[in-house]
Amino acid sequence: SVLAYNTVTLKSRVDGQILSVNFKEGQFVKEGDLLVQIDPRPFDVQLQQAEGQLAKDQASLTDAKVNYDRYVALYKDQVIAKQQLDTQQSQVGLYEGSIQSDRAAINNAKLQLTYCKIQSPIKGRVGLRLVDPGNIIHASDTTGMLVITQMQPIAVTFSLPQDSLPEVYRKLRANQQPLVEAFDSGNSNKIATGKLETIDNQIDASTGTYKLKAVFPNEDYALFPNQS
Repeated sequence: SVLAYNTVTLKSRVDGQILSVNFKEGQFVKEGDLLVQIDPRPFDVQLQQAEGQLAKDQASLTDAKVNYDRYVALYKDQVIAKQQLDTQQSQVGLYEGSIQSDRAAINNAKLQLTYCKIQSPIKGRVGLRLVDPGNIIHASDTTGMLVITQMQPIAVTFSLPQDSLPEVYRKLRANQQPLVEAFDSGNSNKIATGKLETIDNQIDASTGTYKLKAVFPNEDYALFPNQS
């Protein structure tokens, strides 16, 4: 049977409303093509909030450092106790930690914004559309928004009797790739020619056969996923 070389079910990594669906059913897409746009405005707000908190904590850190320098001078003159100096030093560390947290929040908000643009991870053919603009989707949804199957190249799996295994395995270990011809289910018309890629790691004891996988360029799209 024919297997897509890669099959990807695209799901959302964020919750939000779908603004646009930028593909047609059955369309061939390239890696990186924008397929679905999720409303980014909630994450824009989160980013602005995180940037505002960072600015606030940076101002507080500057003030804490100025006071710390002042306390150092006062402590040298024995005007204040060591405890006050230590307390002010810990305040500086507290704001430094807050700034690190704020920067992490900013990076997280930027990451969520990138998740709002769902792009194709592979080159392939889009299946039937499973979502429409205006729908609310969630990262926890079990069903995907669309499925992409890689058609070029494409794989075919088949079985051979276990008696042929030593010869086939010897050729593979010698980095040889025997030619494989694919015929239709009636075994009358040759569809395509490819090369053997690998064999399975065990023999099926119930049938006395082992599985093999061949790869075909499929330049004319003559082979289709799940075709027999």
